[in-house]
Amino acid sequence: MKKCLLLAAMAVASLHAVAQTFTEIRNINCGDTAYIENLGYPTWNPPQLVELPNYGHAALLGDFIAPNLLQYTAPPFFDGADTVVIECAYATQITCDTGVYVFNITCSQVISPVFATIVPCNDSVYIGNLSGWWAPQIQDQAQHGHARIVLEPTDGAGVAYRPDPGFEGLDAVTVSLTGGTQTWLYLFQVYCDLTSSTSELTEVAPLAFPNPAGDHLFIRHNTAIPYWFLSDLRGVKYPVSLQHGEGDIAEIDLSAWPAGMYLLVGANDKGALWTIPVVKK
Repeated sequence: MKKCLLLAAMAVASLHAVAQTFTEIRNINCGDTAYIENLGYPTWNPPQLVELPNYGHAALLGDFIAPNLLQYTAPPFFDGADTVVIECAYATQITCDTGVYVFNITCSQVISPVFATIVPCNDSVYIGNLSGWWAPQIQDQAQHGHARIVLEPTDGAGVAYRPDPGFEGLDAVTVSLTGGTQTWLYLFQVYCDLTSSTSELTEVAPLAFPNPAGDHLFIRHNTAIPYWFLSDLRGVKYPVSLQHGEGDIAEIDLSAWPAGMYLLVGANDKGALWTIPVVKK
């Protein structure tokens, strides 16, 4: 009899321990911040952010051993749905239910299209999806960082953005095109601890412009390259010094170099990482 009761109790416990998934819908205005409290179970099953929002910014805050408060910031000029997924949103010592939080965002002033990008704090990003023929200009500057338009060697252009030191949260930039007849919205989701499975960042290949170059050559790169040098057609290597400006843009002074063809090489102690053909006019 005791054995049967024990088996029955174990069966009931196992049913309670099965992880469930639930969905909650919250309404919020664009640009506002929402909070969801009492997530997880301290020390036993703390909450974890497993899917970051596509447009806004999410963070777990709180004073417990593990943070138990979800803070969600909705993007400005955006109307639509955004989703955050938290593992162990509802939890006890033996249960861990995953919460899917859908934020329905309402906005009276909408800008489209929207481009959202995850950025590590104290880093920078470049989004090269503009055309120089459209005469793009920053319309609304970032509030927690700095953005600039970068013209590429051909007719391309893009937005370079760097957050303020130590800032973590959501930042936004609007860009006007074709003489102000169009406006695009760029959202920058700045995180200092990228632990979500959706937060993988791709490395952008360095870009040298203008090419052919005059007395000044600019390099856009988001990689840690300790050494740069120019190599002429004979293979002779000449170290160069990069003067870093805003964002991930650096400058090389070519005023003392004769006209000709060179290879701009970025390298580390193990060898060359990037090689870019460059023409000096």
